[in-house]
Amino acid sequence: MDLASEDDNLGCSLNQESSDKTSDHHSEKKEDSKLKSPYVGMFFETLKEAEQYYEDYGRQEGFWTRIRSSSKYRSQSSEVTSRLFVCAHEGKHVMQTEKEDDLEEKDERAESDEAEICDIQVEKKRRRSCSTVKCGCKANMRILHDKWTRKWKVSVFSDIHNHKVVSPARRMMMKSNKHMPDAAKDLTEAFQRENLRISKVPSMFGGAHSTGFDNRDCYNHLRNVRHKELEYGDAQSVFNYFRKKQAENPHFFYAIQCDEDGRATNFFLVDSRSRMAYQYFGDVVTFDTTYRTNKYDMPFAPFTGVNHHFQSIQFGCALLQDETESTFQWLFETWLEAMGGRHPLCIITDQDLAMKGAIAKIFPATRHRLCIWHIKKKFDEKLSHVYYKKSNFKTVMKKCIWATYKVDDFEEQWKKLIEEHDLGPNEWLQQLYEIRES
Repeated sequence: MDLASEDDNLGCSLNQESSDKTSDHHSEKKEDSKLKSPYVGMFFETLKEAEQYYEDYGRQEGFWTRIRSSSKYRSQSSEVTSRLFVCAHEGKHVMQTEKEDDLEEKDERAESDEAEICDIQVEKKRRRSCSTVKCGCKANMRILHDKWTRKWKVSVFSDIHNHKVVSPARRMMMKSNKHMPDAAKDLTEAFQRENLRISKVPSMFGGAHSTGFDNRDCYNHLRNVRHKELEYGDAQSVFNYFRKKQAENPHFFYAIQCDEDGRATNFFLVDSRSRMAYQYFGDVVTFDTTYRTNKYDMPFAPFTGVNHHFQSIQFGCALLQDETESTFQWLFETWLEAMGGRHPLCIITDQDLAMKGAIAKIFPATRHRLCIWHIKKKFDEKLSHVYYKKSNFKTVMKKCIWATYKVDDFEEQWKKLIEEHDLGPNEWLQQLYEIRES
């Protein structure tokens, strides 16, 4: 009995020791898989690797990240030399009670009309309040390109947050962790076709807290599918309209781009009058895609110019599926074909990178300029600390933009503006200044 008892005790101790070793092995494996905190002097092979590492680190620690700013060489090269990654809670939300940009533009047009100025001062619209995650968090990581090692080096790192991080139980629902697999998308579309409850899909994949998507993501996917797949009747109606207009006037030009499945995705049209007007007034063209007021939420992209009466005239327009570089490249090639291959001398757009890439390829000899209206719309976001402050910033900035007709005058006013309002560290203004001659 004693011998059997000792054998049992020995077996239990061996099992316990084996169990302890197994648990130690799992804990060691878990520790090994845990990302280390970034530190100053840490190197990455590529910019993408650094971005992915900080994003994964934030996902692990319970916060999501975003790119705050990037710096480039002073030349026209698009090569990035440094990048700043921040916590998504960085910055502070500024409540704008009035549409000051709209009022300023109307004031400029109505300086000589006192009655109109009075009407404009009364016309003050309040913006609706909205929630925000911004609370001034200072956690960040800056990386610089080391030209000697040709690697990316961490130059600044701070891991101090002024807010609560997301608990481990809820981290799957963080924005950076949200992902809807292809199988879930296919199942959602199948449920939609069979009129089954879409809310069942997340639970079939383990629930929202373990899969990374919920009911809203399923409905958003169906909305995106509807936007991409034009109804047959609508697409056919557009095609019939184009054919009718071309039958009425052979100089009416249209083009339709289809995807690999033969579905219509992008539409372009220009009438004969616009084609003729371009030959006289096509030196400067503006291009914009900010309008989305149609059924499918497709960007409306007009080509616009100015005639000898200072009236806006159309040089064609398009409805686009998306705003990628390949789409813009197709549109610019099609528009150039409709205009007889004549390139504009100057094209004005917003600061869209996809648009910039397409313009460089299709219009290599055309001077690309940025729209001042789009730049001014960013003042309240990029320069909020001085834009809403009671100072002469707006007056000096307005004078620098509109009242300097010589390069030396502009440089003098710009230097005065930067020094007076301590805007030297502002990277957004630095980037605008660096590309002023590009």
